[in-house]
Amino acid sequence: MQISSLYDSNPVQWNSRLSGLLEFLREYGEQRITLRGCRQLARLTPDQLALPGVSLLVATVRGQNGRQLAGVSFVSGYGKEACVVAVHPLYRNRHTGTALLTAQLERLGQLECHVACDNPASLKMCFNSGLAAVDLVNGPTGKPTLLLRSLRTAAGATILPQEGELLCQSPS
Repeated sequence: MQISSLYDSNPVQWNSRLSGLLEFLREYGEQRITLRGCRQLARLTPDQLALPGVSLLVATVRGQNGRQLAGVSFVSGYGKEACVVAVHPLYRNRHTGTALLTAQLERLGQLECHVACDNPASLKMCFNSGLAAVDLVNGPTGKPTLLLRSLRTAAGATILPQEGELLCQSPS
C-alpha cells in the first residue's frame, strides 16, 4: 500500500479526480461521513491544499490494472473544519485507515476529529493513530460523539492534561 498526497494544478484533471474521490466517499463511507466534511471536500481547490492544516491523502494498492484506490483522507483546519477517512471494504481491518490518519498527523503535526460513539471501527482507527478522546459532545445528528485530539505538538512534545481535566485515552 502506498500513501500519497494529491495535488493537481490542471483544473480539468483536478475536477475529475475530486469527483472520483467524492464518489468513493459516497460509496464506501458507510453513510457516516458528515455532510459538512463532504461539502468542504467538494469545494476544495488545489490552491487550498497549500494552506496550513489542509491535506488530502490517498491510499493506493497495486492491482491488475495499475494503482487502485483503497482509501481517502481529507483534513481541513487541522480537523476542526473537516476530518474525513473512508476505506474500501476489501482493505478494511488491514490498518489502511490507521495508516492514512497517522500520515495526516505526521504531515500536519496536530489533528482533531469527531467520531460518533456508535462507530467502534473509526474510534479504533483514531486511537491506533495516537489520538485521544478529550471531550464528549452531541454530534450533528444528536448522537453522543467523542472529540479526539492529538496529544503531540508539531515539535513532537506531548501535551499533558491539566489537573482536573477529563481525559479518556485508549488503554495501552
